[in-house]
Amino acid sequence: MTYYQRAKELFKMIEEGKLLEALEKYYHEDVIIIADDGTERNGKHQAKEYDEKLLREIEEVIGGGVRTIASNEERRITMVEFWIELKFKNGNKRKIEEVAIQQWEDDLVIRENFYSKR
Repeated sequence: MTYYQRAKELFKMIEEGKLLEALEKYYHEDVIIIADDGTERNGKHQAKEYDEKLLREIEEVIGGGVRTIASNEERRITMVEFWIELKFKNGNKRKIEEVAIQQWEDDLVIRENFYSKR
């Protein structure tokens, strides 16, 4: 399976509401995830805690999807442009438009950087 195909399957799982399952299947134990504000989550355990907290705050996924996926197979890098609109339990709504750049190692994401449209 190519890195492009892995990234496509990863985001398909996320779109299907399987965020935690996607994390477990496609992320390395020592992954480093860097948010657009520079905040880092180190290791799959921290990433899972963050995602579980986020999921508890969401009331509804209004919409979302992948716009573009690109890969450099030789360098083991994928880039995914996506958007999601959320309604939170506190009543706030937020539309997020991001690009995730993923570095793969041993067929798992070892590093992921997010860049958001503001």
